[in-house]
Amino acid sequence: MLPPDVIGEIRNIPQMSFSKAFEMDFHGGIPGFESIESESRSDLLLQSVIRKQLTLSLSKITAPLSQEAAFALSIHLGENPEWHEITIKDPLLSIVARLSSRIFLGEELCRDEDWLRVTKSYALSVFNAAPELRLWPRSLRKVVHWFLPHCTRVRALAKESRKIIGPVVQKRREIKRAALASGKPIPEFNDALQWAEEEAGQDFIPEVFQLSLSLVAIHTTTDLLDQCVLDIAQNPEIVAPLREEIRDVLRSQGWKKTSLYSMKLLDSCIKESSRMKPLSIVGMRRNVVDDVRLSNGLVLKKGTCTQMDLYRMRDPDFYENPNQWDGYRFFKKRLEPGKENLSQLVATSDDHLGFGHGIHACPGRFFAANEIKVTLCHMIMKYDWKLVPGTDFEPAMTGTRSNSNPAAQLLMRRRTNVEFDIDSI
Repeated sequence: MLPPDVIGEIRNIPQMSFSKAFEMDFHGGIPGFESIESESRSDLLLQSVIRKQLTLSLSKITAPLSQEAAFALSIHLGENPEWHEITIKDPLLSIVARLSSRIFLGEELCRDEDWLRVTKSYALSVFNAAPELRLWPRSLRKVVHWFLPHCTRVRALAKESRKIIGPVVQKRREIKRAALASGKPIPEFNDALQWAEEEAGQDFIPEVFQLSLSLVAIHTTTDLLDQCVLDIAQNPEIVAPLREEIRDVLRSQGWKKTSLYSMKLLDSCIKESSRMKPLSIVGMRRNVVDDVRLSNGLVLKKGTCTQMDLYRMRDPDFYENPNQWDGYRFFKKRLEPGKENLSQLVATSDDHLGFGHGIHACPGRFFAANEIKVTLCHMIMKYDWKLVPGTDFEPAMTGTRSNSNPAAQLLMRRRTNVEFDIDSI
């Protein structure tokens, strides 16, 4: 465990590898865990697709995300105008899976119930299987995984993904060949499947790539979205100003990437939820691939695994009233000279590691931020929600991992006679 005063020093050291640590923690090389190996490819295919294609396409996908959010919320949150209890995390997971699949796989598969089930289940199964397998010596893992229940589940889901994704890829290739043969323009699918094929040529396995995206994107995004929903429920005074901001921005700008940038209070609320409850109480996990000497004299030997205590995100030297959720915290910071950019949700810094920091900061944070904002815009404008008395909202801890409480219950109702129809934008 490294002290926080070396965050700025280690954040860009190439000899400290996140992908190597990830591969070791989640058993790259074991059947069913091929998605882990995909994330640590030497050509960084996943990271390249996210940075070069997904992030650069954000201006084009905001409106499709809104369309899918409207559809998904209607299904998973319903239209009931009366107060009713709901355990919120599972519906939010389904919503995020649909929105992510709309961009990762296009309209053809984003509403395929079999794929949605696989993409939601795979990451959870990997997270359950990984610690189960760690109980065994490394030398035995390639044998014992065949007999462990969670590992069996991971392999089954990976196999099912091949049956779903394979025909789609084959159909697309046939369409492209037919277009070439007839001299017609080659169709553009403009989703992650196409982007990955363009980046890697034939040197990638489509279903493994899609499972890699699911692994890093869906549950992590859901966790932050869920936590923000719970925090808003515990701070209902923030709802009216959020509705006003969303209404004013969308009326004047419509659904654009820049519209989401203009929702500064919404951005601040999400970043504050990330500060108060990050995904883990430790961060910046690395595997040292060559000896590293730090400026304080500490030598990190090759093969060492390191991580950071995230205490600084609750440190009163950096945050006033650090244990109090304040939706305006980063909104106000953006008004201070020189802090406009550093106070945005997608910004990383030594004192906010919600998305990591440095060369291994989460490359998908820009898409995740937009996805969460679009979903919250629809939720805030269409629904009222509040606490169920006596419900436990404390995070669920598993080792160092901190998950939003999966059993937390809300009272929710569909708003009627709303002052602004978000679906008309």
